[in-house]
Amino acid sequence: MSTITLWIVIGLMTLAEAAIIVAALRMKVKADPSRGILGARPMEVLWTLLPAGLLAALAVASFGAN
Repeated sequence: MSTITLWIVIGLMTLAEAAIIVAALRMKVKADPSRGILGARPMEVLWTLLPAGLLAALAVASFGAN
């Protein structure tokens, strides 16, 4: 994969993750214990930020592979 393609993909994934994070933080859901973890703000933030962290780790690892 060429360097320019890598940077385009990193940029697009960053934009996608940013959109997901903004949507998760703006979401208004009433707490309903019968729904389990759905609608629980800390869990929503966690499973939104986890992929972002994984992508960052992959980006760092890919730079070390060259």
